[in-house]
Amino acid sequence: MKSPRVAFIGLGAMGEPMAANLVQRGFAVTVVGHRRPEPVARLTALGATASGSARAAVAGRDVVILMLPDSDQVGRVVTGADGILGAMPAGACLVDCSTSDPAHSRAIAESAQQRGIAYVDAPVTRGVQGAKQAKLAFFVGGAPAAVESVRPLLDAMGDTMFLMGDAGSGHATKIIVQALSYATVALVNEALMLGAAEGLELPRLQEALLAGAGSKALESFGPRIIERQYMPARVVVNDALRHMATASRMAEGAACPRFVHAAAAELLQLLAARGLAKSDLSSLAEMWPESASARE
Repeated sequence: MKSPRVAFIGLGAMGEPMAANLVQRGFAVTVVGHRRPEPVARLTALGATASGSARAAVAGRDVVILMLPDSDQVGRVVTGADGILGAMPAGACLVDCSTSDPAHSRAIAESAQQRGIAYVDAPVTRGVQGAKQAKLAFFVGGAPAAVESVRPLLDAMGDTMFLMGDAGSGHATKIIVQALSYATVALVNEALMLGAAEGLELPRLQEALLAGAGSKALESFGPRIIERQYMPARVVVNDALRHMATASRMAEGAACPRFVHAAAAELLQLLAARGLAKSDLSSLAEMWPESASARE
């Protein structure tokens, strides 16, 4: 079976190393001009082909991979006035690795199907390091035949794949993962705040919590909360709010209660109102009362 020709759209902190891994594993990759020239220059130096427009990039390609910030940008790129869907050939496959709203994803999948184009949603986790090391984990939704057709590409960018169901199920999984993570960070902050109020040594408390109630949120954000390290942001408050809003819409549509989720979202809204929208989630530490901070 011939190697698929790929167009990759979205060369940010995650997209660039993902595209680089495809090029380095021998795939023919066309990348689209970015607002910064450096990612395109680095990728073309590896062997990628640069294109001046998204529509030109996808013409004649077997697979188009998106790694964009949100559903709005995905919609503009795919079905907007100059959307790529009309330029993709029948029989091609559109793979959306962005963190998108599953309802939007299902609508795009339907539009693609009407044009004879397959759709797979494959959002990722494990961050920039996972992207650089080709160790991403994918949450995958789509028809089994479509998923199998792009498996070699996903295997070139990651080492773990969770097959979640039909189109949109991968994005639904990613949003649920994000909501759980953010709510857990909020609880980590409260645990450390209580420890400070009790006069405990926070680095030692962090170690004890990892031993007794360990979590990725505690491991990643606990030290940043203790040290008040808000920049550079690991997870931006505004991005977390956007994902929480998507999770809220999902819960409302399913008539599913969201007591803890709603409380965590409200905390993030308070941070944004305090001017910390572009800070890291660790800025939850700004919610500590003076009494806790004084005894830290």
